Amino acid sequence: MHRCSELDVDRLRPSGALLATQLALSAAIERCAVEGTGHDATTMDLLVRLQLAPGHELRAVDLCDQLLKSPSHISRLLDRAEAAGLVSRQPDPADRRASLVRLGDDGREVVSRFGPRLQSVLDQSIHDVLDDGDIEVLVDLLERIEVAARSCSAGAAAGNSEAGGQSVGA
Repeated sequence: MHRCSELDVDRLRPSGALLATQLALSAAIERCAVEGTGHDATTMDLLVRLQLAPGHELRAVDLCDQLLKSPSHISRLLDRAEAAGLVSRQPDPADRRASLVRLGDDGREVVSRFGPRLQSVLDQSIHDVLDDGDIEVLVDLLERIEVAARSCSAGAAAGNSEAGGQSVGA
């Protein structure tokens, strides 16, 4: 059993700041940009990623990676988005096992209304607070942390599967 006094506050501070920032920014985006679209934040994230993708399309498996969601979660998300006319799915000509998700006209319209509100939140939260140099440093640092965290997570998952799915201490 670990006692709180054994935790190194200085080592926890960066992750605490990252998590607090992510929560605050997510809440601001939700309140100021997502509300009023008629869609949830994950659907809006999906639509923005498709808008920014080459040809406004991505493979469903790539959406799993980008949105950090399981294939079954993405399948349900795409079912809802397709039923709402926001996206379409078709077989990937390069891989018949995969499907391509394409942003539809209604999805483009939703993004065009959402975009200015999202930009306003990002301006107020990031671009009005940091100069271009600060933003470049921030992005570089966050990308390095993401790579390290994904590596750590992948290593833990591999170790877990080698141990027959047993977690440490099980």
